[in-house]
Amino acid sequence: MDIEKQFESAFARIALPNGQPLSSAEPEIVHGCVINNDFAKITLILPEDSPLRGYLPAQVEAEVKQIEQIGRVAIEVLTDPPVENEPPQTSATQSAPQQPKRTAYLQNYEAVIAVASGKGGVGKSTVSVNLALALSQKGYKVSLFDADIYGPSLPIMTGRRGEKPSVSGNHLLPIESFGMHTLSIGNLVEENNAVIWRGPMVHQAIEQLLRDTKWPGGDFMIIDLPPGTGDVQLSLSQLCELTGSVIVSTPQDVALIDAIKASQMFTKVEIDVLGIVENMSFFACPKCGEETPIFSRHGAENASAQMNTQFLGAIPIEMDVRKGGDDGKPLMARNLDSPATVAFNKIADNLVKVLEEG
Repeated sequence: MDIEKQFESAFARIALPNGQPLSSAEPEIVHGCVINNDFAKITLILPEDSPLRGYLPAQVEAEVKQIEQIGRVAIEVLTDPPVENEPPQTSATQSAPQQPKRTAYLQNYEAVIAVASGKGGVGKSTVSVNLALALSQKGYKVSLFDADIYGPSLPIMTGRRGEKPSVSGNHLLPIESFGMHTLSIGNLVEENNAVIWRGPMVHQAIEQLLRDTKWPGGDFMIIDLPPGTGDVQLSLSQLCELTGSVIVSTPQDVALIDAIKASQMFTKVEIDVLGIVENMSFFACPKCGEETPIFSRHGAENASAQMNTQFLGAIPIEMDVRKGGDDGKPLMARNLDSPATVAFNKIADNLVKVLEEG
């Protein structure tokens, strides 16, 4: 059976509440299907108030993944069909098969880097913000996207708490923070409101923030991921051509086990792991300089060999790192001369070196 027939069969197996198969729904729900190798993007047209939005995208994804050729699926849900601006096609063009095309947002950036962790509480967002600032201070044009839908911290850490992005036409404009362009779901919802969404809604939110934001492009897009190996990580692997990922961990075994899992997840979706960062590596006494390995030490450095990746650097525990995040003025924006400042600069240099050598 050819691939077109397999998709038709998959849609026919999905029954709507009225008993009608999805493939013959009136009005049409499946608006588009784009395939590139093992990647498929399905566009569904559903009104904003349609109860189908709550479960149909997940059903479509599950059925399409049953097709042997397809390994990755992205579901786009729109309220109305997109306006076609292309000139009328000739009959010869109309009869030709659809050209393969993969959804790939953020193509106007030289490098799109996902900062990830296997578990929460390891300082991933702190590393994301200060790494982005370190790169910006080296003269690179940097943007920062907070993709942590359930626990966004970027507005607090960049001093943009409660600030809403401006709108230009149909696009959101990123918020400027310390010379960078930033955006977070936390800039769009009230701070104390819990985001209680299932996977398809998370996927849709991520795609909307990528598609409907006027990202300016540049050298680096740093994406702060939520902890774990869930929906957001998979969505971004489907929607962006990620240059690679940076894994953040603390030195102790319980964090490193999850860091290795995060590394394996990226490997499975064919995204390079560019390196690992050891956060909270040691406490450096500000009075005597003595270093105390509170959470052990060198664990991430040793794990980098197991993960077959680079060790990018170790960040010490410093009160100014914590204070900068809480006060909305990150360490790297405060022009301090400290061991953590040196560490972030070294990590930025090592990341650039890995990219140049890769």
